[in-house]
Amino acid sequence: MYDEIDQKIIAILQKDSRVSNIEIAKRINRSESTVRQRLLKLLQRGVIKRFTIELNPAYLGYNTIAFIGINTHPSKLLRVVKALKKINEVKFLATSTGAFMIMCKIFANDGIHLGEIVEKIEELEGVLEVMPSIIQETHKQE
Repeated sequence: MYDEIDQKIIAILQKDSRVSNIEIAKRINRSESTVRQRLLKLLQRGVIKRFTIELNPAYLGYNTIAFIGINTHPSKLLRVVKALKKINEVKFLATSTGAFMIMCKIFANDGIHLGEIVEKIEELEGVLEVMPSIIQETHKQE
């Protein structure tokens, strides 16, 4: 069961996953043991998959971020996905319906580096179309 207390815990953690159980308990007016037990259940049920950090790509030297739509020969889809997983600059990868069979998010140093990555993707066996869209500004990310 997912209730209002769980929602409050999740909302706090979405803003800062480093918040202690004690601090969460204070904010929602519950005991630390209640928070700990609820977090454990949320993890066990897969509601919370992991605790992580969000990095600023520019500080890591990635000044160009792009979403890339990729179409493949249907029989080569999984092979292309497997190859894309091995490219370090691919930070998000999903199969999808709609205009593109695969969507990925690329972190590149600059436009030249992005072009090199696009070429590498175009050369993968089974790739039919690669359509990059450079991100100018992110307005919301959760």
